[in-house]
Amino acid sequence: WLRPAGVPVNQRDSPSAMGIGAVERCLENFFEKIGKVVGTHPIKTLIGSVLFTIVCGGGFAFLSTETRPEKQWVPAGSLALDHGAYVKATWPGNARFNFFSATCADVDVGSCDIMDPKYIQRFHEINEKVKAITIDGTKIVADLDKDHKRSEGDNRPWSIYEGNWSFSGTPQSVNGAVEFEGRLCFTFGPFCAKSSVLDVFREDDYILTNLDASSVKLAINNWEKQETMCPLTLAASDSPCFNSNCQSYTTQSERQACRDLATTYCASKCPTTTEIIGGREVTRPLDMATCQDRGCIQLGALGNTGSSTTTTPSGMLNTDPGDAPESAFEFQPTKIKTMVGGLASDATWEYASGKHIAGFWALSKKELYCPKEGVVDPVADEWERQVLCLMGIDADPRAEPKLDCKEDDLLKFSGLFQRSLGDEFGNAIRGDISKLTASYGVIIVYCAIMLGKCDAVHSGAAMAFVAVAIVGLTIVSTLGLMGYFQVPNGNLNNNLYFLLLGLGVDDAFVLTSEYLTHSREAKTKGGSLDVPELIAKTARTGGISVLITSATDALAFLVGATTVLPALSWFCTYAGVSICLCYTFQLTVFLPCLALNARRTAASRVDCCCCFKVAERSLDDPQGCCCCCLPQKVFKGGVIKKGLRKFTEQTTKPIGQVVTFILFAIITGVGIFGTTKIYKDFKLEWFIPDSSYVNTFFTINSENFATGTPITVNFPESNAFSMQSNLHEVYDYLNSTHLVNKDVAVDSWYEEFMEWATEPTQAATADDTFTPSRTATDAVFGVETEFYTALHLWYRTNVGSRFRNSLSWKDEDCNVNATVDALPTGCTVTDGLKASRFNAELALEVTNRGTDRYDTMTSMRSKVSELYAGAFPYSFDFLYWEEVGIIDEELIKNLAICGAVILVVIFALVPNPRIAIWVVLCVALSIVNTLGYMYFWEVTISGVSTIYVLICVGLAVDYAAHIAHMFKESTGTPRERAINAVDRIGVCTFNAVLSTLLAVVVVGFSDSYVFRIFFKVLFLVVTIAGAHGLWLLPSILSLVGGCKPSSEVYAEGETTKE
Repeated sequence: WLRPAGVPVNQRDSPSAMGIGAVERCLENFFEKIGKVVGTHPIKTLIGSVLFTIVCGGGFAFLSTETRPEKQWVPAGSLALDHGAYVKATWPGNARFNFFSATCADVDVGSCDIMDPKYIQRFHEINEKVKAITIDGTKIVADLDKDHKRSEGDNRPWSIYEGNWSFSGTPQSVNGAVEFEGRLCFTFGPFCAKSSVLDVFREDDYILTNLDASSVKLAINNWEKQETMCPLTLAASDSPCFNSNCQSYTTQSERQACRDLATTYCASKCPTTTEIIGGREVTRPLDMATCQDRGCIQLGALGNTGSSTTTTPSGMLNTDPGDAPESAFEFQPTKIKTMVGGLASDATWEYASGKHIAGFWALSKKELYCPKEGVVDPVADEWERQVLCLMGIDADPRAEPKLDCKEDDLLKFSGLFQRSLGDEFGNAIRGDISKLTASYGVIIVYCAIMLGKCDAVHSGAAMAFVAVAIVGLTIVSTLGLMGYFQVPNGNLNNNLYFLLLGLGVDDAFVLTSEYLTHSREAKTKGGSLDVPELIAKTARTGGISVLITSATDALAFLVGATTVLPALSWFCTYAGVSICLCYTFQLTVFLPCLALNARRTAASRVDCCCCFKVAERSLDDPQGCCCCCLPQKVFKGGVIKKGLRKFTEQTTKPIGQVVTFILFAIITGVGIFGTTKIYKDFKLEWFIPDSSYVNTFFTINSENFATGTPITVNFPESNAFSMQSNLHEVYDYLNSTHLVNKDVAVDSWYEEFMEWATEPTQAATADDTFTPSRTATDAVFGVETEFYTALHLWYRTNVGSRFRNSLSWKDEDCNVNATVDALPTGCTVTDGLKASRFNAELALEVTNRGTDRYDTMTSMRSKVSELYAGAFPYSFDFLYWEEVGIIDEELIKNLAICGAVILVVIFALVPNPRIAIWVVLCVALSIVNTLGYMYFWEVTISGVSTIYVLICVGLAVDYAAHIAHMFKESTGTPRERAINAVDRIGVCTFNAVLSTLLAVVVVGFSDSYVFRIFFKVLFLVVTIAGAHGLWLLPSILSLVGGCKPSSEVYAEGETTKE
């Protein structure tokens, strides 16, 4: 290995020396010079590295963190992004839906009957507390002013949050109309959007307080039988709602019979009076304390004539024919099975018992975008936090003011609120910090054991901390540089810590091994090298080996950054840059520290406590440390090296080669089979910890309620009059396709409007022209002016009030938020509609798996666009479904890129095709087998697993490239070269495998999907790729690697390895 001084330089041109590739020789000389410099000036080099890190760290001020899932996992240029931008711009008042479910807390689920009155009554109490929550928006504005250093007169977009806010708001009389101040709820017409089993009981406090088991079953079993709106209770057998005339009527006499019955009922149950108070009519019971059915108050208001009355007016359940037709009071009750889950029947009742109740509260979005926090709505966030607290869930324990969130003794809640995903993502990351810390601790301990000896002087403890510290320097420098270049920091960049641990520690093992090798060789030849020369030799031989893996990994990641998935692109960018920096720090931090460590050991100073000296001892004669009293032979170590050598000696024999090839052929066959079976899937809930209330909600929802994904079918600007037939065709398609949930009615403004317009008794359209006729099932308006005039009349009155959020007029003056009798001033209805939309729900069975969701989305897009040009279905979830369509292509593309880069780099730095080709083969087999066994371990192809597979490419290259490089350097027969390669570098490779495995085992117990998948994939790759590198590759090379005669060529001042 060493060339003695005094030998003529011209002998360097011998054939064996010329056999070394020019590129490799140039690199080795370069590394030797670097080693000489850092070995001579270690302190200066370390100071320079720290200063470089500080300068890079300045970029933290410019670093932006992107936590919004839709910004990370939606492919650039996807349709969902364009559609989402349109929906957000066109319908800015979108709702924040806050879903919940509840089951019995005092008994197990198997014994639970959620229809027991005590549970419904308790939920009513909690619901009343929810409605009573008031958020102090003024304080929120003041806090934001303070945080952003703003005052009156400055730009303060958050001033929209001023005042007190509650779910229903405070009613105010404005110009004779009722408006609600501080109203948080999203509205369907004049009503707050909410749903629960309490709707069955009209949220009537008297009825709910006096519930018994029979009245609960009576109401729930008759709820879906209503065809017209009956505001009276269903929980009393004498209610007019059970009368056939009131449930559905077709003649005037049936209608009048219903009115008479309701009048008599309300006169005895809850007589009312209507008065003019503050310029508006107010209906109230004569005595609220004795009112036994508060639905009578609503009936009194509907039928009032503007005068005071002490009896219920005759306008029950409907108004006179000329004012509003039957469709005004048509009622589509929410399906019971969407409100009560785990339903069971008995001999008397269809719905006799249940296990869960479910529902939602919807808030209007009033969001602002902040560069650091992203899109925020602090009032809604705080309201949701307090509601979750009432449910016994502390959504954010760090938030102020602190809340006392005690679990209810009767009901156990789970939910999916708008803020839930963000909260739980953060909780998942914070919850795994301890495991991440434990992983680092495991690495430090393992490195301390394996980098040195069990000796007070030759211990590797200090160098273990250096190896881990390099990861820290790399992370700080990478984040800072990315801040300067404005590359967002995504959630999955947390995986960089593990990637750099695996690669950085592997590099440290290689450099330390080379250092110890050169130290022993110098002593074997009867001399010693000074520290700078020793570090120079270490850099020369170890630098090229480390460069092979680092260059391959870095280039593969940087080229992979061209992916269309933002999160994957950012990760690849961060990974590529960090690997380059990690490699640089190995040369400028680890080698200088190695030089300082060499000086310390030469002076027999104690490791990690260099102020103390002990008696001089040899590196190969460890004396133990830390008062350890184990037998002397334990300190010597070398067990792994001896074991690997014996193992390789057996596997390179003919019988060992046969067994090896058969075994790996079987492993590869199974892996290929698994690769053909693995499928694409991605669910946002996978990012939520298993123990989270959100995951509990998802489980309960899928098992008991089977609700699908709500969608809107959007109709951008077009002439709705000329597209009437198309609107009807889209409606028919939504009602006939298997993709839509048949248990949830398709909500079409056009069908409701046409039903109203074509009624024979409808005076407003009596003179309008219809084609082919008013009574035809496919009737359409024949005159455009008549169409838009009738549509706006229907839209601005009570009849069409619930569809106001589904229609947007071109003339802004035509848009109304409350019922008005006359056409608004300045409104030109004939300008038509700017946009409109239908509402529907996708069937759960077509959205179970990622490929199902993607196919459902694309097929519905295609059909809707075919029926109505420019129309499209949309759900916020589509943003995540887009990923499934391209993730397999992105994985294949990135693997192909990595493969090409690996091929080029390996053949350039291992310039022997006879060796390099088998390295590439082992890496390829490692990745194929990893993908295949991922299938058997229930890992799907997703953005997360794709990132981990790319990490695995880097690790697989490490394990094979080191062996191949040392095989190239070794001499003798193919078998001897294989054994010597494993003997020289096998321990380093084995340590890299085992240290990575120990680190990921810790996170295998994580509550987070991301880290569990990380464990599964990394476990597979370190075992599979490690076996290919340490077992299969030496066996192959021992057969086909070729011989290399031993020769040494000497020249003064230079070392050449053959």
